[in-house]
Amino acid sequence: MRTTKLLSLFSFLFCTALACGDDTGAGASATASATDTDTATATATATATGSTGGSMSDTATSGPTGGSDSNSASGTATNTTNTSETGGACDPPMMVCGQLCVDTSDDNNHCGECGFACAQGSACIAGECVSGGDCAPGELLCGDVCRDVNNSDNNCGGCGIQCGNNEDCIGGECLSECAIGTQQCMGNCVNPDSNPNHCGECGNDCNNLCADGMCVDQCPNNLQECGDACADLQTDPEHCGECGNDCNQGQACMAGDCVCVEGLDQCGNNCVDLQTDDNHCGECGNECDGGVCFNGECACGPGDMICNGQCTDVQGDVDHCGGCDIQCDQELEVCGGGTCECRPGLVECNGLCVDPNNDPDNCGQCGMDCGDGVCGGGQCLNDCDGFPDQCGGSCTNNDNDPLNCGDCGDACDGDELCVDGQCENFNFAPCNMCPCQQCGGDECCESQFLGGAAVCIDGNQCP
Repeated sequence: MRTTKLLSLFSFLFCTALACGDDTGAGASATASATDTDTATATATATATGSTGGSMSDTATSGPTGGSDSNSASGTATNTTNTSETGGACDPPMMVCGQLCVDTSDDNNHCGECGFACAQGSACIAGECVSGGDCAPGELLCGDVCRDVNNSDNNCGGCGIQCGNNEDCIGGECLSECAIGTQQCMGNCVNPDSNPNHCGECGNDCNNLCADGMCVDQCPNNLQECGDACADLQTDPEHCGECGNDCNQGQACMAGDCVCVEGLDQCGNNCVDLQTDDNHCGECGNECDGGVCFNGECACGPGDMICNGQCTDVQGDVDHCGGCDIQCDQELEVCGGGTCECRPGLVECNGLCVDPNNDPDNCGQCGMDCGDGVCGGGQCLNDCDGFPDQCGGSCTNNDNDPLNCGDCGDACDGDELCVDGQCENFNFAPCNMCPCQQCGGDECCESQFLGGAAVCIDGNQCP
């Protein structure tokens, strides 16, 4: 596909130089044959949800190893005149859309036809907008895993499409690690037309000079002698513009300059896809901090929003719960599903998160007021005899009480438990009881504060 794009670019430059497209040339004939096509608003649907405009039903199937995924995709078509203003028609499978030659099989802005743009969260695969389901924009669900089909060597442009050993996935296409016009020979990128160690083919070592893929005694007049290479400085990717100037991946040597193939742009010494590169999104150096680049704009994954310039999980962030700057109580609440709720171990009583084990106003159950007494173990008592510590009307243990950890009033955050008077991070163990190998290097504990639930706690000690 890159080769086709490159040939199109070569044809365009060549025709421009020779003033193609006069009344008698092929350019005029090709231009005259172009037709105007107006496309109305449409929607491409794979299986699940999707909307924008009219309707057009298609079914998308993932790649060889990804199985068949039921996803949805939508897009919007805009009026586009399919007439060449470049001086000639595009080489197949490219087609003219406005003033551009595009491949409608994988162009998110012209998917399947000119002007049909895939909606955010979907990608153009084989001329159809395919949704990634719950995946981030630009990703597709391959099997049960979200894959970045724009940059994954094993899922390049679609599920299961693997790039070769000497290729990288850039912008959803497998691109050789070598510059255009060179090939891999014994681990090196060489031009067999001029390289004296691989003249004409890999391993063919000339004792003298190499010109046009043949060993010669002297360089022809139209070629420059660069060591033992006879190079055309206008087109040789190993000697572009001057001897020894190598072009990089995704570049071709044209008119003595290393230029990126169509669809890629030069950022520093590299050719990148500004539509999908997370480090150069829309323009060189524009990084998507924590997000992904989709259609040349930084976007966040499902459930995320941009809060203060950062992609934030508003489904679980206590500082941005359900929306930017919506804060939960750091000590009494956690954010679950975009809603502030009482932290594990606490219950809600009249809009407050309380511990019924030692709350004197809600002792054992909501509204049970111990009056002048105290609350311990879920019962109203006259005093806290038999309990290690007392904090106001609460009988407790400062060694393991996360609301009074180490001292009265010193509360741990919602994702922490109190261990020996110190706040430690925890998460519920992926098993029913301890020991639990899934805790890895963390300690598996059955927390009394959480009703005996198995948890993984940082460190090597249980509450």
